[in-house]
Order: sequence, then C-alpha cells, then structure tokens
Amino acid sequence: MIPENSSSATAPSGTPCTSGGGQHYTPQGNRWVFRRNCSLSPKQLLQWYLSLCAITLVIATGFLLAGFWIVLPFAGIELLLVGTAFVIYARHAADYEMIELQPNQLILVMADGTKLTQLEWSPQWAKLSYNGKYKAPLLFSHRGQQVKMGKFIAEKDKSALHRELKAALARAACAV
Repeated sequence: MIPENSSSATAPSGTPCTSGGGQHYTPQGNRWVFRRNCSLSPKQLLQWYLSLCAITLVIATGFLLAGFWIVLPFAGIELLLVGTAFVIYARHAADYEMIELQPNQLILVMADGTKLTQLEWSPQWAKLSYNGKYKAPLLFSHRGQQVKMGKFIAEKDKSALHRELKAALARAACAV
C-alpha cells in the first residue's frame, strides 16, 4: 500500500540541517498513515449483512410456508456463522499505523482491533532499521524500546519508504 503522506513539504530556514544540495530545511511535520486494504467499511458491511439476512429469511419463510420447516433453523445457523465472521472482519477493518514526525517529536500510533498504542519519542534518540528481506518490518528503536511497523505496506514500497523516513528522521533530529 502506498502511504498517505499528508504534509511532506519542508520549508527553507536559516538554521538547522543542510541537505546534500547545501540547502537548509526545517521539517514542518510529516505524517504517514498506513491502512489495511479493505473493500468494505464496517458500516457498509453491516448494511450488506442486513440485506443478506432479509433475503435469506424471506426465502426460508417461503420454504416454511411450503411445509419444509427444517430450512428455517439452518438459515438461522448460517446467518449466525456469517455474522460471526463479519464481526471478526469488522474489528480489524479499521486497523492502521501512523508515523508522525515533528522537529522535536516522533509519534508512532498502532491501532489493532480495539487496542490503540501511541508512543511519543525524541527524534534525536530514535533509530530506524530495515534489513530488506521479504516480510521484514520497519524497526524503530528508542532507548532500548523497539517497535515493528509496516504490516500494511507493500513489500515493493518498503525500501523507498525506509529511505524517506530515515532522511526525515535525520532532518527532524538535527532541527532541534
């Protein structure tokens, strides 16, 4: 998945870091948001499930009126199992990872189901590593603490993102 980079623009400044071209830049704040590639939102999934229930119950009621009462319990079991699968899917449909980088703060947010983890680190002490292997995560470390990110990022985009994040982290670290 290609990251949503909300504000990767940098503004010229008379201080901080010097890029390779000799220009001075101070980050204005960068944000990368990575989301699961889901075809239906939880609301759309609920609407689809309710329409499935209505159609199934109309057909099962027709069989009930024709004297085949056994169809109704099996239709109920089917709807219960499909509903359970949809609830499991919907709990993780809105999962995301966010990296926000400001001149004096690195914020990492991971939403997984009902669990939300937010870490605020100093960019001067944060390190980013990526070994380039298949399915390898981006690894952020800060004073002995490590966080793996990148499960929603396409493998082909990880190395370019690693370079981009590493450069942005270096600019933020020397901007303070």
